[in-house]
Amino acid sequence: MSTIVCAISGTAAENPVFSPKTGHVYERGLISKQIASTGKCPVTKEELTQDDLVEVKSNKSVRPRPATATSIPGMLTLLQSEWDALMSETYELKAQLDTNRKQLSHALYQHDAACRVIARLLRERDAARSQVAQLQDQLANSAPLSGGAARQDTETGLTPEILKKMEDLAASLSKTRKQKNFPDLTPVAEVKKFTCVGSHPIHQSTAPGILCVDVHKTDSSRIVTGGVDSQVILFNAEKGKMAQKMLGHSKKVTTVQLHSTKDVVVSGSQDTTARVWTCSDSSDWTSPYTCAHVVKKHQAEVTSINIHPTGDYFLTASLDKSWATHDLTTGRCVKHIQDLSTSFPCMKWHPDGLILAAGTEEKTVQIWDIKSQEIVATLTGHEGSVEALSFSGNGYYLATGSRDGTVKLWDLRKPLNIQTLQVTSGAVHDVAFDTTGQYLSVGAGSVEIYNFATKSSLAETVSLKDHTGGVMGVCFSQHARTIASVSMDRTLKIYTNK
Repeated sequence: MSTIVCAISGTAAENPVFSPKTGHVYERGLISKQIASTGKCPVTKEELTQDDLVEVKSNKSVRPRPATATSIPGMLTLLQSEWDALMSETYELKAQLDTNRKQLSHALYQHDAACRVIARLLRERDAARSQVAQLQDQLANSAPLSGGAARQDTETGLTPEILKKMEDLAASLSKTRKQKNFPDLTPVAEVKKFTCVGSHPIHQSTAPGILCVDVHKTDSSRIVTGGVDSQVILFNAEKGKMAQKMLGHSKKVTTVQLHSTKDVVVSGSQDTTARVWTCSDSSDWTSPYTCAHVVKKHQAEVTSINIHPTGDYFLTASLDKSWATHDLTTGRCVKHIQDLSTSFPCMKWHPDGLILAAGTEEKTVQIWDIKSQEIVATLTGHEGSVEALSFSGNGYYLATGSRDGTVKLWDLRKPLNIQTLQVTSGAVHDVAFDTTGQYLSVGAGSVEIYNFATKSSLAETVSLKDHTGGVMGVCFSQHARTIASVSMDRTLKIYTNK
């Protein structure tokens, strides 16, 4: 009897059924599944139902083994064949695995090479952008000559119009800055209760350290900092979070200042440049800031930035033994005083704006007259480089901090050193009077606050030791309501009496 073969599987059917409609024999299990899923014969594609199937009666006897499996030698031959086939398949799989590994290794190598190329292209792009910015700055500071040639833009100098503006402002300020009563000023008893109400690690941990800080004169929620990570951070103290991050400097940011009436930030860096940042939305100071001007007049680190009381000019001091005055609106240099005898770690305008004080690496403090651009007085007494200075609000006193660990108080009317405070065994990094000139803050190993116990002497008010690193910058808010400090421990800390 011939074997009945299933039309679907091609093997002998154990439970065969026949369809007169298609003329084929099927294995019942296979054709039932096809009818249930498609309703068609998989061979002829005709419509098919269970009613179209007729059972075929066949011999149910057990099929005999093949001749090769009826003896032990035959079974060994079958096993050997199976083993050989398995080994052959295993070899092919190993060969395919080795090929896949080689392809994966090649792909990973290509990916790594592509990443390296992308990184190199990004560096080249950044370098090209820097060169473009430098060329733009050079073009901005250049003017065409009548003969079609070009020359470097010459400094305008402090013109009579500029000096007249400064003198008029000084005359108006001198009438108001000498007041003695400050009803809104925080009392000494309240300052003594100052505690840390916020500690914010706002700069990168990969380059820890914050080097400078400034608080807005009328809005204590605005704080700007500059760090070792070459970033300028604008911080919203009211919300306790960063408002904006300004990127552009390539080295440590050593000095920052907020404009008192405009949404402008000025910064100086170890990369020898100063930058003027302006807000994109005048109605919201937390909006993004863009770099409006890049000042490249110095050949060494810019150590100090200070905006003139008029709000129209700012000065830069540098370790290249020079200082310069710049127009805040255009970014152009008004006057650059060069080739001096010493470098300047710090420099500030007097509240009147007609003189300025400069701390030098030769352990002296120079008083410059703006009209003549000459030194009119030299204050001596420090035994180390003068790193920081600050004028009192009435303009009578000048506080200076040095690497010798002392803070000296000078009476500019004489001029004489009237008091010396031994603050620390290390360096004094920053000193700052509040806007009224009644309190003096010092940044050294900790934050130290002093007040005028008499008309000409300071007494310690409170010592704040929350920082774990050297305190690099301190600044009071309006009416001495709060004080902000920054440190090498990467934190901005804010103190108040709660």
